[in-house]
Amino acid sequence: MNLKAVAFDIDGTLYPNWKMYLRSFPFALKNYRLIKAFSRVRKQLRTIDPIHDFQKLQAGLLSEAMDISYDEAYTRIHTILYRDWEKVLARVPLYPGALECIEDIRKRGLKTAVASDFPVERKLGILGIEGLWDYELSTEDTNYLKPHKKPFEAIIQSLGVPAEEILYVGNSYAYDVLGARAVGMKTAHITTKSVPNTMADFTFSHYKQLHTYLFR
Repeated sequence: MNLKAVAFDIDGTLYPNWKMYLRSFPFALKNYRLIKAFSRVRKQLRTIDPIHDFQKLQAGLLSEAMDISYDEAYTRIHTILYRDWEKVLARVPLYPGALECIEDIRKRGLKTAVASDFPVERKLGILGIEGLWDYELSTEDTNYLKPHKKPFEAIIQSLGVPAEEILYVGNSYAYDVLGARAVGMKTAHITTKSVPNTMADFTFSHYKQLHTYLFR
């Protein structure tokens, strides 16, 4: 397998989503109406193309969904949904073997990238995985969320590696696997559920399996 880079999704890929949901239950209960409206807005954003100013459009849609001012919507997104929710991650452990796998990928000379549909800078520090990446991407900065091709194209361009020589690792079949595959990347799907007729190049449930796949 001729790979020169490995790119990772963060949420649900480097740590178990169920542990995050468990830790964030009090937060979710307190902010239920906001989270529900934001979820609908995010689903709507994935259907819009072109988008010229992601942050402005997102705040505007949330403003309409919750019948609040634009400024209030923008503030709630950036303080409650971004900054305050990130604090939950301080109590969420990485998947066993994830850190060791990433470190070994780097030691063997492959480039690394990490991407999320949410801001990544503070998140990487909270999870203890800062400084391990050749490229860090919040897909919002491309004006689009996965599975749009723009975030994946940004990874390809920034790494300077042909798409077919990049393995993209993610937990969402629809957003990560199909999105990365659409631009020509190889894909690895972390899941405990079987996907009939999967288009992922590799499916795994433990990082030891991914390590073996990469370096067998």
